[in-house]
Amino acid sequence: MQNKWIQRLLPIIVLAAAVIVAQMMIKSRSELPRHETAPDVPVVEVMVVEPGPVDVTVQSRGIVAARTNIELVSEVSGKVIWVAPEFLAGGAVSAGATLLRIDPIDYEVAVSVAKAAVASAKLSLAEVQVVLMRAAIEEAQAQVQASQDRLRQAESDLANTEIVAPFDAIIDSKMVDLGQYVQAGAPLMRLLGTSSVEIRLPLLASDVPFVRYGESADGTWPQATLTARFGNVERSWQARLVRIEQRVDEETRVFYLVAEVDAPYDTNRHPWPLSVGLFVEAQIEGIAIPMATRIPRSALHDGDSVYVVEAGKVQRREVTVVRKEQDSITIGEGLSRGDQVVLSRLEFMVDGMPVTVGQ
Repeated sequence: MQNKWIQRLLPIIVLAAAVIVAQMMIKSRSELPRHETAPDVPVVEVMVVEPGPVDVTVQSRGIVAARTNIELVSEVSGKVIWVAPEFLAGGAVSAGATLLRIDPIDYEVAVSVAKAAVASAKLSLAEVQVVLMRAAIEEAQAQVQASQDRLRQAESDLANTEIVAPFDAIIDSKMVDLGQYVQAGAPLMRLLGTSSVEIRLPLLASDVPFVRYGESADGTWPQATLTARFGNVERSWQARLVRIEQRVDEETRVFYLVAEVDAPYDTNRHPWPLSVGLFVEAQIEGIAIPMATRIPRSALHDGDSVYVVEAGKVQRREVTVVRKEQDSITIGEGLSRGDQVVLSRLEFMVDGMPVTVGQ
C-alpha cells in the first residue's frame, strides 16, 4: 500500500522540483545590455552652385533649300534642235552656259527683213530731206524709228533661241527635250541656284528670346552648326543666322529662324557638299544669360523648387526658372554661390530631414 502511494507521488515531486530549479535559473540570469538602433540617414548627391553666365544652345532641324529657285520659260516658239550634255535633272550648270537651242531659221529671216526695212526707211528719209517738205520728213523719220524698233525685236527673238543659265545652278527638273516643239511662255526647266542655300529652322515661342540673328556692328553673324549623317559618318557645316520670318505658322504656332550657307557645293570651303533637300540638325548659338545656374532637370521639384542641404538637413527653396531644356534647367534667382542643390530623387523628402552628403 505504501509503495503505491510512493509511485503516484513521485512524478509530481519530480515536476515540482524541475519548476523550482527553472525559476531559480531565470532569477539568477544576468540581464543582457540593451542597444538602441540609430535611424538610417539617407545619403544624397549634391551640386555646389557657382552662378555665372550661362550660354544658351537651341536645338532645331530643317531641310536645305536653294535661296534662288526659278522656272525658266521660253520667250520664243520653235523646235528644240540641240541640248547640252549637262542638260539633265540634277545636273550642275555654270552661269552663261548654253543649255539648249531652238531652231533659229525663222528669226534669222526676220532679222534680215527688219534690216532691209531700216535701210529702206533711211533712203526714204534722205529723199524727202532733199525737197525740204517738213511733214514728209517727220513721217520718214517715224518710219526709220519704227523699222529700227522692229529690228531690235527681231534680234532679241533670235538671241532668245539660245537658252543660257542665268546663274550657277542645279537643274531641279526639265520639261522639254531634244526634238520637242515649244511655245513662247512654255516652261523649259527649273533651276536651283548654288551660290547660297538656306534652312528654315522652327522655333517655339519660348526659344525666340534666346536666339540672335542678323549682322552685328563688328560685321560678324550669329552662328549655327548644321550636322547630317551619311551612314556612320557625320558631316557638319557652319551657317549664319540671318533673320526670323515675320509670320507665325498658323497650324503649328512656331516661328522660323533662317540660316544661310554660301557656296554650299564648294568643297574648298566645306568638307562636304551641303546638298539641296538634305535634312540637317541644327545647334543654334543663343545668348548668354548673366548670373544664372544650370542644373539637371531631375533636380527640379513641383512648384519650381529645389532642395538644398543646410547644416546636414534638406531645405526646400523656391527658384525662378528662366529656361527649360530636355535635360537641364537654368535658374535665374533663388540660389546663391556655394548652395548645395540635391540631385538625388529620394522616395520621401521633407523640410528639415537629416541627410548625409555623398562624397
